[in-house]
Amino acid sequence: EQARRKLAEGEEVQKGTEYHTRSKIATAYRNDQAATTIVLAERWLRNHPDDFGVIHDYATMLYKLGRYDEAMRVYIDAVERFPDDRWGLFNQMGHLHCQKGDLAHAEFWYQKAVEESPEESRSYNFLGDVQAKQAKLKEAEATHRATMECSEGHWIDEAYYNLGLVLRCQGRLSEAADCFRKALELSPTTYGVATEALQDVENALVLSGGEDA
Repeated sequence: EQARRKLAEGEEVQKGTEYHTRSKIATAYRNDQAATTIVLAERWLRNHPDDFGVIHDYATMLYKLGRYDEAMRVYIDAVERFPDDRWGLFNQMGHLHCQKGDLAHAEFWYQKAVEESPEESRSYNFLGDVQAKQAKLKEAEATHRATMECSEGHWIDEAYYNLGLVLRCQGRLSEAADCFRKALELSPTTYGVATEALQDVENALVLSGGEDA
């Protein structure tokens, strides 16, 4: 009986230690402590190789520290092992290449995310943003307009804001103003940047006599 109690106590201690370690990983990730997250995650994944949440945190912090090849290997392995999570993984690969400054490859992975889950709005916003950064304004416009047709996600207000930015770049100030107003209508308390952008295009329209650039 005494031996059984000792064994049970040991198991409880081990469980508590594992929980504490898992909690430490989450805390380090939340506080953007990249090196700590990586060390703890590597230790954790030796015994819990299928913990997808830790895999995500581990790869994210790897690429934040510029260890892009290592992070990509983690993602590629996860794509093969977790097919139901490919949409998120493709987005993460896009984020990795954005961090790296490789916008063409970022666009490729965001496009794959769109194809993986065409009703989810977030990937369209990522894709349109990276297209705009490459001066692919017509493509970015089409992507942001497609966002508004999505049935999932909660980023439609951001799509209107992003579309407004793309239209402003094209000199289509009246249309841009309409988009900024729509973004503010959808999210009036969170879009200070949309207010500034709207004021900018409205001022420009006044200065140009109400004509687009």
